[in-house]
Amino acid sequence: MTKTNSDDVLVTHFDHHSRQFAGNAITTVNELREQAPVARSDAYDGFWVVTRHDLVAEAFRDFESFSSKNGASIPALSFGSTHIPTSMDPPDHQIYRRVLTPWFSQSSIRKLEPWIRETVAALVTKLAERGTWDFVPDLADITPGTVTLTILGMAADRQDEFLAAMARGMENQGTTDEELLAEMARDKEWLVAQILREAADRRAAPRDDLMSVLANDELPGGGKVTDAQIVDIVMVLLLAGFHTTSGALTAMLVHLERHSELRERLRAEPERIPDAIEEIVRLYAPATGMARQVTRDREFGGVQLREGDMAFMLIMAASRDPRQFENPDELDLDRSNSKSVAFGWGVHRCLGLHLARTVLRIEMELIFELLPDYEIDLERVRLSHTMGIGYLHESVPARLGGRAS
Repeated sequence: MTKTNSDDVLVTHFDHHSRQFAGNAITTVNELREQAPVARSDAYDGFWVVTRHDLVAEAFRDFESFSSKNGASIPALSFGSTHIPTSMDPPDHQIYRRVLTPWFSQSSIRKLEPWIRETVAALVTKLAERGTWDFVPDLADITPGTVTLTILGMAADRQDEFLAAMARGMENQGTTDEELLAEMARDKEWLVAQILREAADRRAAPRDDLMSVLANDELPGGGKVTDAQIVDIVMVLLLAGFHTTSGALTAMLVHLERHSELRERLRAEPERIPDAIEEIVRLYAPATGMARQVTRDREFGGVQLREGDMAFMLIMAASRDPRQFENPDELDLDRSNSKSVAFGWGVHRCLGLHLARTVLRIEMELIFELLPDYEIDLERVRLSHTMGIGYLHESVPARLGGRAS
């Protein structure tokens, strides 16, 4: 329900973590964008919802007016709002980004590609041997977590435990359920203990991994990364690494099942898979949006913002803005996505975008190669009950040959 207040501001009970939103997310954000480029939600103590592409890009670019220091989520994640470097502005942001970037650079990911391909091939081969599977738990949720943990040097064989803990915290951000809150508090305690144990291990015996760098190396300009900062850094890498790439893969697979001509074209022209990936992350935002705190009173998008206000940059709406993208609801392999905000924009542009693109490309290449006649049962596909963190699926059941039953 929406209304206009005395200041001619559209007021809505927009709640991106609600089941109602999850059931109609794309239609909801498209309608909200056309009603008002900046609206006011009365959920979570009130925040601004920015929906138009040019305004979202401007806010991401203008970190001096729209600060990340209060965290990128509304409400704050159960694991806390201090996530390094996501919850930082320049110049501090660049200090930690310089530590992390070499591990996620295009050249570093290229070196990892043979191992990633081998890892994904083993997983996809198992699917072929089984004959029936679910793309969410059996592939999409495994690969990005395994790769992220490997870069950190943490035990990939425990990725199921990490994934379960992260998923509970991210999918229940808006909960007031006391039992869930207590469970998420225990999850956080467990995660912190695992991270600190790994850091202590690297101080005793450094290895060639990111955790060793965080535990031992000096920061640019001097000083060491503290234990608390290591926890913050690893938390954000795990949060980002587990769900976004998984969401993009399942969105791609379901879209291709609904558009068989595109699926056949990509199988015949695998060099176009990267173009399809860019369109999929635009159409089905792996990150619903990012929060910012307003640092000064200012007019923005026709409304008056006040210092201290929280604003949510709704990537899911911006990515389908017809002012920026012609026929925005269509997948166009020839579209230029140079101005897409799907991977963020400005100084906070996604650190792991090269990793995500590589993992998604390899997964699709190997699915086409090793599962050439796979079919997804669209009647049993289930979207996540919350779209608050991204366009995610809970289940994408499939089988080799014939309609899944």
